[in-house]
Amino acid sequence: MAPTPEQSVIVVGAGPTGLALACELAAAGVSCTVLERRTEPSAQSRAMALYSRTLEVLDLRGHADSLTAVGRPVGRMLPARGAEIDFTAIDSPFPALYVVPQSRTEEALLQRAVDLGVIVQRGAEVFGLEQDATGVRLDVRTESGEWQESADYVVGCDGAHSAVRELAGIAFRGRTYDMAPILADVKLATPPPDDVVILSGGGAMMVSIPFGDGWHRIAVGHRDHPWTRDEVTLEELSERLTEVLGYDPQPHEPRWLARFRIHQRLADQYRTGRVLLAGDAAHLHSPLGGQGLNLGIQDAVNLGWKLAATIQGWAPAGLLDTYQAERRPQAQKILKATDHATRMATHPSPVVTGIRRVVLSRLLGRRRIRKVASEALSGLRSGYAGRGRPAVLGGARLRAGQRVPDLAVPRAGGAPVRMYELMRDGRFLLLDLGGDGVAAQVAEGWGSRVCPVRVDGPVPQLGSLSAVLVRPDGYAAWVDSTTSPTGREDRVRQALHRWCGTEGPASGVPAPPAAESAAPTRTAREEPAEAPDSQPAAADRT
Repeated sequence: MAPTPEQSVIVVGAGPTGLALACELAAAGVSCTVLERRTEPSAQSRAMALYSRTLEVLDLRGHADSLTAVGRPVGRMLPARGAEIDFTAIDSPFPALYVVPQSRTEEALLQRAVDLGVIVQRGAEVFGLEQDATGVRLDVRTESGEWQESADYVVGCDGAHSAVRELAGIAFRGRTYDMAPILADVKLATPPPDDVVILSGGGAMMVSIPFGDGWHRIAVGHRDHPWTRDEVTLEELSERLTEVLGYDPQPHEPRWLARFRIHQRLADQYRTGRVLLAGDAAHLHSPLGGQGLNLGIQDAVNLGWKLAATIQGWAPAGLLDTYQAERRPQAQKILKATDHATRMATHPSPVVTGIRRVVLSRLLGRRRIRKVASEALSGLRSGYAGRGRPAVLGGARLRAGQRVPDLAVPRAGGAPVRMYELMRDGRFLLLDLGGDGVAAQVAEGWGSRVCPVRVDGPVPQLGSLSAVLVRPDGYAAWVDSTTSPTGREDRVRQALHRWCGTEGPASGVPAPPAAESAAPTRTAREEPAEAPDSQPAAADRT
């Protein structure tokens, strides 16, 4: 029997989602073990598109630089002939789609997880699961034998064929497309434009992604070419590409040739008792648009701080249940959008294909629609439902639940600092913009759970707000838009109780590093957020 380390969470699956979650938990001081069935990291490029919002949430913990350093920024997507989506003009520190092979993403996150003390055990297959009110026990086997692991919680990040999902009895409903596209990493003698290109016609569809040095990721398929186990050849790939492009691009030097199946599936629930799901274990959809990896990493960042808060005992009632309430609708939207896009792109009628091209070209020819499309595809328009009237910010509307950009925050006696740098340690951030320091002073009562920053000077993007409480995942929990100082202390205290639990020190919460704890305080205004519900605490229900 192998030794069983003490751990609060077992993450099953060492892909990008599982490793991102492990990093979040470990950074919050939660002991974590990752079990991975594969004996070695995958060397295949697999999923390779990182959008702006995904890089932003990784940047919240300092992970983004190592990925952009090895990635290739692509500024445009061409979804049809004559249509263009421009990523370069969006308001983000990462105004591009970054092409990063999944193997490099896993490598960077794995190194960070190990540095944080996460135990990663490879060659470990989970074949049994049971849970009760006290925890979860997993039956695990490796070549050296079988044993049982136990933890407070288990999160299945183990992909489409998730053992955790099946053992927990969670239904995974949906369907499988009849077509079976070819996936290839190859060089092309006559490549399409050096952008992300999507072409279709006559029931065929092709996606081309350049990732440098003449290499392209190609996905090409036809609605009339069903699944087969026959080996993919360069000749077949050439034929399929010719169907879409109208000429033979002469693929050569293949590094990867494979067939894949497109699934459209969603787990009935993301949580049952002390077992949760994230990433492909919870949702599968058409790869058109490259959203899968991004959706999974954002699952991890949403879940990480909520699970840590629950384990450490300071989570408000129902906080852990908001993971499913917030993330499952995001998956539903992407499933619906990618299914519609795939059906349209592979429609056999030339009339439908022509109408699609004309409509996309005309719509994306309008600057505002092109901006909205690029922001939506990049994840910058995703958010979580909040209550209350929005605050108007110079034409933009900041609501509780919306993404807060990486603003430059002016500090007393110092240069402005990036907001995301102030959030590296995973705490809530309270920006005190009121000028009297009341909000920041109140927040000090929550100790290491909240970083209060008193802002000395205007922040144009926040207009006249007097306080903003930012969640650890970079979304606004609460904003105070009331200009009067009357009742400000009570408003701030109420918001902190709603999101950060009871006032006072919380056991199990690590103190922030000295440099972080010395950070100045910040400001915001009042708008009630969609608070965690008042049901019995999630940790008490199994």
